[in-house]
Amino acid sequence: MGCIAKLAPYTSLLALLALAGCSNNVTSNLKSSGGGTVSPPNVPITQYYAYGDSITAGYLLTNPGSQDYPALVAANENVPVNNRAFNGEMACDLPSSQIFYAGDSPALSPHVASSVLIGTNDVDVKGDGAYEAVFMLCHQATLSWLGVPVEYKVLANGSGMKTTGGGAIDTTNHWNAWTTGGQGATVSFTIVTTASGPIYAWPIIDDANSSTYTYSLDGVIKGTGTTQTTPALATVNGVTNSLGFIRISPVAAGTHVVTFTQTSAGTNGVSVVGIGAPDGSPSGALPTVFAGTVPYQYPGPSGGPCTATAYEPCQDYTQDIETDINLFTGDGLDIRLFDTRIYMHGTSAEMSDTLHPNALGQMELSQAVEAVW
Repeated sequence: MGCIAKLAPYTSLLALLALAGCSNNVTSNLKSSGGGTVSPPNVPITQYYAYGDSITAGYLLTNPGSQDYPALVAANENVPVNNRAFNGEMACDLPSSQIFYAGDSPALSPHVASSVLIGTNDVDVKGDGAYEAVFMLCHQATLSWLGVPVEYKVLANGSGMKTTGGGAIDTTNHWNAWTTGGQGATVSFTIVTTASGPIYAWPIIDDANSSTYTYSLDGVIKGTGTTQTTPALATVNGVTNSLGFIRISPVAAGTHVVTFTQTSAGTNGVSVVGIGAPDGSPSGALPTVFAGTVPYQYPGPSGGPCTATAYEPCQDYTQDIETDINLFTGDGLDIRLFDTRIYMHGTSAEMSDTLHPNALGQMELSQAVEAVW
């Protein structure tokens, strides 16, 4: 495997580097990856949040909290880190059990960076195919929520919302979403944008709620939706509701009203957290989001489905991740791909077991993040 190391901040790992065949005179410029150079943000990053599964949480490490890649990135970049990751998490877990559970909502200041490394459990538990659409929905919801600052959002628990036909605020899990209360009930959000581009909306998706709705822009119906996903989003950790995502485009600059109308019967209708827009902010002003590829696994005695020599079906999920990133960068958000596969190759020298990188593998994952920091 190739060996790319940034040795100075990680002198405690020199023995591991030697075991992996790395020489002590290795140097690297982690501001470039794959021949491209990433310009530093105009506003320095001063806070780092990490979201993900057991890989991000540092499962099987001797000293999780100091050897996991978020801790290594934070130490090298001299910023505080909040590692929200849990073992066994899937894409639809992130909003429910990590982001909203902790009340995380980035703002323009301070400049927050978030990393999202997810997909290993989605592909291992659900496989590729039908569930990829659910993965992408939750992945898009996560990236867009973290990438749009609160100043560019109109939320259900703030001004800019109007309702008809009854309903209530759902404060469980810090959703603070307005839930319509009957057929024909509406919830509307008024937003003012200064540049042409998309408007995003974040409805709740819920396996236990079969409500249906339409959504409109300035009185014109743009689409229909259902609170349930097909297949169900149910995760291995037991999460059955999460944050959904709708993108309305193109939208000219100006004042706009997005309205959700419940079309199904019953008092448990559509729940909407709010809407938002990238709004043409200058480069470096928006929150930064690093989204990672599905890491390589090690075959081991029991076999691994996504090794360096046989990456299917993880390649399908990585392509989904790349598609999501391309969508949002095209919209003007600061979403950056960190390609774990360039740095961490899933060999026995880098892995604690078939899924979890050891200290060396974690150091290599930190290099992937720092390559686009």
